[in-house]
Amino acid sequence: MPNPTPGTILGAYRIEGLLGAGSMGEVYRAIDTGLNRRVAIKILSEKHRDSQELRQRFVREGRAVAAISHPNVVQVFATGTFDDRPYIAMELLDGTDLGSTVEKSGPLSSLDAAHAVLDAAQGLAAASKAGLIHRDVKPSNLVRLADGRVKVTDFGLAKPVDPGSEPALTAMGVVVGTPDYIAPEQARGEQIDERVDIYALGGTLYFLLTGIPPFRTGKPSEDKYLKVVARHLRNPPPEAAVTNPSVDRALSDLARQMMAKKPMERPSYGEATQVSSEILARLDPSAVPQMMTTRERSRPIVIPDSDNGAALSSSATTSDGALDVPQRAFPAWLVMLTLACVGLFVAGLVVYLMRDGKSAATAPADPGSATAAAPVVPAGMLLVKRPNGTPWFFVDAKPVSANALHALFADHVQAGDDPVVMVSYDEARSYAKSNGGRLLKSEEWDAAAQVRGFVTIDGLFEWVESPEGKRLVRGTVRSESANVGERGQTKSQTRPDKDQKDVSFRMAKDI
Repeated sequence: MPNPTPGTILGAYRIEGLLGAGSMGEVYRAIDTGLNRRVAIKILSEKHRDSQELRQRFVREGRAVAAISHPNVVQVFATGTFDDRPYIAMELLDGTDLGSTVEKSGPLSSLDAAHAVLDAAQGLAAASKAGLIHRDVKPSNLVRLADGRVKVTDFGLAKPVDPGSEPALTAMGVVVGTPDYIAPEQARGEQIDERVDIYALGGTLYFLLTGIPPFRTGKPSEDKYLKVVARHLRNPPPEAAVTNPSVDRALSDLARQMMAKKPMERPSYGEATQVSSEILARLDPSAVPQMMTTRERSRPIVIPDSDNGAALSSSATTSDGALDVPQRAFPAWLVMLTLACVGLFVAGLVVYLMRDGKSAATAPADPGSATAAAPVVPAGMLLVKRPNGTPWFFVDAKPVSANALHALFADHVQAGDDPVVMVSYDEARSYAKSNGGRLLKSEEWDAAAQVRGFVTIDGLFEWVESPEGKRLVRGTVRSESANVGERGQTKSQTRPDKDQKDVSFRMAKDI
């Protein structure tokens, strides 16, 4: 069968046209006919139809990225098949990759490069927390959107940190990745972790600042594949500030530190994020409020002292952990605007409090009051309430069926209306996210189990959210004293990822 043409329907999507092609497949622009949003459809190339390894890698990319929810990672909506070839439906990005941007317009300014590396580091950190190594970080896989944000894309070479029962798609000693940004241990085919992505991001930062990859000479005879890789193995990291004297020195040092030969000498994602935040705050003080809004609560931003160039230490935070930002870091006009907004708010609050009783009488009922309208419960789900009686979340009345999972993951062998089993933790999370939901947290499962209509099966366990990366399951086992029809004792248990024959899952949705 030929590739899809405009008008072809793939599941919930209608093809509009071809966007481009790569080594593994073609990318099409499409419309989600149900939600009326534009998406990108990536389909495995016809020439790779019979390659079992590439098919598995392609499918794994969709499942892995679907489990990541972060503003700096491209979003995956669904997977499926066309002409017996897998496809991935993902977010259509309105932007340009940074490789093309530099090739067209030259190196980025230190400010723009600091923004880019901060966004990319946060996106890759989210992938790492989801147990994923990208393995192909490079400028062309970082896309800057129209609003200035940078997103990490193309997880086609991604590898789970802990593959569990997943088949190994690349053997030990097999090298994958782009030679211009490949970490020494990756080039040697050794065991790797997320620090290979930190190395590649450092090389990418060097390219963004200078316009050339870190170990290129510009001479074709000297820039052959093996010679470039050899320099990654032996040569010390180059300094961007030497190649391009206009580069911010601290940003140049960050790129060099990220390209340290020994993995343990490279900064962690948290450290790289912290340093790039400090640099960005110094280069662009107006970016501080936005970083304060989006930063992780556990990582206070250190604002440089504009008088002497030194960074404020952690003692610059208040007793409750909030950031104590020096006022001189903000322009005077911003302070005046803030005061004016506060004045308007106070005036509005006074008017509100002095209004007559009529408006109060017509105000909508408090959501927690007895008169508040009850939320509409989706079909097949139950409403779970908090101990005080207010709505909490919706939950599937029974575990997801094999047919429902098979509709999204066509390669899952089980079919029928029985609860799905032999499903991995990552597959369960991907399914839930693709259907606008999520997995239950452990304490939510316990609360839901007390709701009338919540169906459990003795001996069948279910995946629940595991923030610490553990493969946690919960289920019910009827105690010896329980009568037939009575709910048994709730029990939790940690299992190896490979033991899935009696593990299912159900989905929750927030109200």
